[in-house]
Amino acid sequence: MTIRAVSTVLAHEVVGAGRQAVLIPGTFSDRRTWLRVAGALTRSFSCLLYDPRGTGDSPDPGTPFTPDELVDDVLAVMAAAGFERAHLVGHSLGATVALVAAARHPSRVGKVVAAGPMLHVDAYVAAVLDHWQALARSDIPDRDLHLGMVLPAFGRQAFERLVPAVVHDLNQRPIARETILRYVECNRAQDLRAFTNRIDAPVLVIAGEEDALSGPGHASPVAAAIPGALLKLIPRSGHSPHIEQPADFGRLVVSFLAAS
Repeated sequence: MTIRAVSTVLAHEVVGAGRQAVLIPGTFSDRRTWLRVAGALTRSFSCLLYDPRGTGDSPDPGTPFTPDELVDDVLAVMAAAGFERAHLVGHSLGATVALVAAARHPSRVGKVVAAGPMLHVDAYVAAVLDHWQALARSDIPDRDLHLGMVLPAFGRQAFERLVPAVVHDLNQRPIARETILRYVECNRAQDLRAFTNRIDAPVLVIAGEEDALSGPGHASPVAAAIPGALLKLIPRSGHSPHIEQPADFGRLVVSFLAAS
């Protein structure tokens, strides 16, 4: 097995006690994306939280990457933390990474929670990626770039409650525009259709009912394509149910991972 992870170990921490779980952030997010559910999860699980390449305190190696390289990053950070086998909880691009990891490395993965997954890049998602790319290549101020990056990730009900704070946080710790462009290209490479029938792990697919980015339209076929997978929809949530409806998200995840 060849591991093509970043040469420097990604910034990470282990919080909680119990069975091991790795929390995999989505595009443009670092480990802080899980703050609103960390309390619920760390009461029952030893959670490995990390900053993906180019986010938070982790370096960007400066080369293009695909979801396959991000899977290798997960295995590398698991090794650094002493996690031999763990449950995987992933959001958006992180959901793709978790499911591909389960297909490629079944001996390393227990259960999988895939929140906001997309089966493949359809015309709508491609248009969002084109927009992100155009914004990152423009000379607009960072605050406007960050708002454009964040808007598709939340439902309308979350706008006033959450989006200004998320944009403010990005303004304080901006991601390099070259890194943004590399993530756009990584997202274009998402395609679960070659992996779903190879996944033997128990899988829970979660989507926000108001998710306009991927939502039930992608979550349902992803769950249908994975043998035995469960599908749960969270009301009053867009693409980020772990942030928009953390109590509902936490209950679903803990119940699923703790079940024998």
